[in-house]
Amino acid sequence: MPSLPLVSIVTPTRNRAQMLRQTMASVRGQTYPNIEHIVVDGASDDDTLDVLRNAEDRYRLRWISEPDGGMYHAINKGLSMARGDVLAYLNSDDLYFPWTVQTAVDAFRRQPGADFVYGDALTVDDDDGSTELYWCLPFDLDFIRRVGFLAQPAVFWRREAFEDVGPFDERLRYVADCDYWMRAGARHRFVKLNEFLAIERNHGATLRETKGSTVWPELEAVRARYVRLDGSRHDRQMLRHYLRYRLYRRLYWARLLVKASLPSRFRGTDWRNMLDSGRLELRRARLLLRMAPRLGRAMAGTVVSPSRYWLEPDGISGEHPVAVDE
Repeated sequence: MPSLPLVSIVTPTRNRAQMLRQTMASVRGQTYPNIEHIVVDGASDDDTLDVLRNAEDRYRLRWISEPDGGMYHAINKGLSMARGDVLAYLNSDDLYFPWTVQTAVDAFRRQPGADFVYGDALTVDDDDGSTELYWCLPFDLDFIRRVGFLAQPAVFWRREAFEDVGPFDERLRYVADCDYWMRAGARHRFVKLNEFLAIERNHGATLRETKGSTVWPELEAVRARYVRLDGSRHDRQMLRHYLRYRLYRRLYWARLLVKASLPSRFRGTDWRNMLDSGRLELRRARLLLRMAPRLGRAMAGTVVSPSRYWLEPDGISGEHPVAVDE
């Protein structure tokens, strides 16, 4: 790879002016210097165009605004404009951490055989400010095809992989990203990074909330393209995936808890940026209780976290750590 490969980030958007400001700020706030940000707007009729015009010079931004055929059509348009060696897309209601792009580029340097890299994410509920840690497992293609997910804004891939796999399936309205990982995983190597790379926002306008009744049938139809979703083999595989998922979640929580308890110089590399940022406050007693099987989660109760500062206008600012639980 070049010493500073160009990273192209595509953001599809429509009528999300305020959220778009924060998304663009999180891209502009990267510690990695060589980034192009391409915003593809679907002919918004709110303040989006004013936001884009005002940010054009300050944010090293390229943008277009015109009617499109849906989110994945917009993403494909943006990717066709991209000049980068490394590609990603970031929806206009999600955010990067300052270290996100640098972490991805460093991973590609260390792993020359990796075509995709991805990490963990933080989810933030806009309504009550609560947070969760979105753990992703080491890549298992059968798991992804039958039941699993990747945190979409935490995925980066090489241009060569995109040229081989091709564009996102524009016939799909909601889950073409899931289909892309299922398709690409057959020929390309995915590497999991133990670092938090993105913030996913949950709010009333997300597809999960507004289109949930149609998202899940589409996802099941996509899974059925790749695997048979019934029969004894499917049942065995689902049990294996369930047990593996539960094991990894507990392992990750335990490792994070141990590392958070150590002085910075002894933490190693896993989740180092998040821990060193001082923005993650683990409630250890409740976490240990929730790691217990069956009754632990119910007995520990729900932790509502003061995470509003993640969503301030400059993207991910603030002075106080956020307390999270499982």
